Amino acid sequence: MLVTKHAAELCALLVSDLFGELPSRILAALFTKGRSSIAQLAQYTSLGPRQLRNGLGVLLQHNLLYHYTDPDTRITSYETNPDACYSLVRSGKILEVIDSQYGTAERDLVQTLMQLGYARVADLTHAFSSRAPKANGRANGTHESTSGLIESEDHLNAVLTRLIQAEIVETVRPDSFRNPAEVYREIETELTKTGPGEKATKSKGEQHTAIIDRFRTFRDQGKMLKRQLDQSNGPVTKKRKLQNGASHVDDPFDEVAQLNPNIIVRVNHEKCLVQLRNQRLAEFAADTVGEVTGQIYRALLELLTAQLPRCQPDPLIGDQSGGQQQVAVTSVQILEHLDESVNVQSGIGKAPKDKIDFQSAEKIKATPLDYESDSEDDSDERPAARPRAPRPLSNGHGGDFDASDDDDGFPAQSNHQTQRPNGERQTKVKFEDDGTSKDSRLDQMRQHLLLLAEGKHRFVRHCGTHGRGQWTVDFGQLMESLREVELDAFIEQSFGRHGLRLTRILREKGKLDEKMLPTAALMKKSDVQGKMLAMQMAGLVDVQEVPKDNSRLANRTMFFWFFDGERTQSQLLDDVYKAMLRCLQTLQVEQYKKREVLSFVERKDVKGKEEEVMGAEHYNTYNQHLEDQEKLIAQVMRLDDMVAVFRDY
Repeated sequence: MLVTKHAAELCALLVSDLFGELPSRILAALFTKGRSSIAQLAQYTSLGPRQLRNGLGVLLQHNLLYHYTDPDTRITSYETNPDACYSLVRSGKILEVIDSQYGTAERDLVQTLMQLGYARVADLTHAFSSRAPKANGRANGTHESTSGLIESEDHLNAVLTRLIQAEIVETVRPDSFRNPAEVYREIETELTKTGPGEKATKSKGEQHTAIIDRFRTFRDQGKMLKRQLDQSNGPVTKKRKLQNGASHVDDPFDEVAQLNPNIIVRVNHEKCLVQLRNQRLAEFAADTVGEVTGQIYRALLELLTAQLPRCQPDPLIGDQSGGQQQVAVTSVQILEHLDESVNVQSGIGKAPKDKIDFQSAEKIKATPLDYESDSEDDSDERPAARPRAPRPLSNGHGGDFDASDDDDGFPAQSNHQTQRPNGERQTKVKFEDDGTSKDSRLDQMRQHLLLLAEGKHRFVRHCGTHGRGQWTVDFGQLMESLREVELDAFIEQSFGRHGLRLTRILREKGKLDEKMLPTAALMKKSDVQGKMLAMQMAGLVDVQEVPKDNSRLANRTMFFWFFDGERTQSQLLDDVYKAMLRCLQTLQVEQYKKREVLSFVERKDVKGKEEEVMGAEHYNTYNQHLEDQEKLIAQVMRLDDMVAVFRDY
């Protein structure tokens, strides 16, 4: 995470809101001054040793700092963990996705770990066991729960085991509090150093491979318990079916091996980001294609990312999947994982089988480069004026409509159509319903997958024929497409359709002479100049001057406009940080203005009876504050979605 001024202020504000002013003050000093010791922090913050220890203890407890003790000088230095600091704003989203994918008990445990930072298994057992009602005579070890929450030791053990196997929860070791970049540099120094007069015995390639292997071993130390549980319990299963909020009594909690009570665990935010990305991509597919298709796509993503530890490659070694090859799943596996309540028949239009180009729809693309070869083949065949084959599938209507269709998507009726009495008018559209209802659930599900593979965003890639078809997702290309959609939405909202048209032309053509822009955009020269200057002031586009001779006169100079996507995204991220910071600051100001009403509402004798106890004026003020607070928090969550798309996913 690139820490800008506004990002640092945002992280400090989040820490201040959740943990108080003292930890926030220390964190702000570390963001400003960088890596520091306690003596240096005392100088920067003007705090005493006791206050510093208390503040550092809170920050370390919630994994917001890295620290390292030099073995020679015995001096401990501290530095910020900006990714963990920013993740505080996503706590609610993480809990929602855990609840939907795993269950209420899993969400309860993750929420507890978020509040504690990290905890021993024995402490968690004591805390959750004390919840169990003691008056009903149930012995410790039973796991029936009327609320779905954890109320026994065996239930906690089963839930924790499942989350560890899913990598949502990871174990903590002493090296977990060190900066990975520092560990990588230490490994690199150790493996590349040579004594005086000695020559390196390994080539640079062998040394780099050894460094990567050593660093991967360090990074995967927290997964040793997961591997042991996978061997003893098997792979993690789907979410348990819940009825009336209670888990089935036949869940085999007793068969799960007991965990070591001295193990320390915490939430793995990198894996939580993978779950959030799956949810975002499923929503993207649902908005683009259809709701049922989005649900099928979510099941596909869950299978593909089951063993994926992070969204983006490790910046130090460029490894994303832990050294594994790209995963592909079969149609049969997707069908087994798909919820039976999903109606796969809906969301797919009907078309006669003789109108469908099955060869094109079922074409195998072994690598992402096959898309480019297909586009080149299409461009080569375009001048031949061959009749275009209908699209294999359509999400809503068939491909046998001609160009004379009405605006509502139905074929136009002929003028000499026979007049019929009311109630006997012939319908406009007739489909040959010759077997769609008889198709199997697997075939119907494959139609949705083919739709996703055919779309312009390339949600999936049909990469094999085993198991009625193998499917994979090229996350890099897909996320680039999603970033373009988000960036286009931002440009259109800020500069209108004309600004979006100009930036798309520059993205496609590269650098373009300003004399060619009006013709390419079909706009007036004055309108183009005004819009380009406005976008240049905002930092979206820039101009390069190329003089024709040494005189550098304006009439002897060519001006090339260009669009820098990376710079635009980084600037947009900083603007989003600033907007989130302003929203939270506005919320704090509003809370300070309404502090008297809010303090009155916090009283125990008022909670739940606000309308009865409070006067009309104060009650309306309180309701208005709740509405404003909801709007501000919703805006922060929407801005966080943009940050996730441009930076984390």
